[in-house]
Amino acid sequence: MVKSVLNILTYFEPVKTLSRELNDLPNVLYNPFRNQYRGTLVNKHLSSLRASPNSVVLGVLDVDAYVEPLNFIFGLATPYLMTATVYVRRLKLGANEEKLTTRVLKEVIHELGHIFGLEHCVNRKCVMSFSNNVFEVDHKELKYCEKHYGELIKKGFKVSNALKLTQ
Repeated sequence: MVKSVLNILTYFEPVKTLSRELNDLPNVLYNPFRNQYRGTLVNKHLSSLRASPNSVVLGVLDVDAYVEPLNFIFGLATPYLMTATVYVRRLKLGANEEKLTTRVLKEVIHELGHIFGLEHCVNRKCVMSFSNNVFEVDHKELKYCEKHYGELIKKGFKVSNALKLTQ
């Protein structure tokens, strides 16, 4: 799965990507009453790993996390920190390795979209649509709708056509 995530990141030029493995998150980021990590605090922590001011940090973590008032999150983007996270634990529900990889990639592309200024989409096939459960993640495509794809192009990204939804 790691290789797939790193490959998908090459679709966003001129964003440069580096990867590094983390062994543990600090205990202070964990809420023992909920048995979940605090998504906002995780992003703040991971933002300290940025290689340069114009780089993006992407964490793909095999844990469960939340932000208030939600019960859980699949991912979280903090654009002002240029940091995004994807939480794999709930994406594993009923998934084999291939389905899990696809779900993670969809969430990675979704959260990067937020980092690059995109909002949620009403088009349920667009990767930028909000997902309340894994079935909604499965339903959306691994691509941006024409509107969101166009917004990325206008912002100067050379986004691969492989990420454009044909409608």
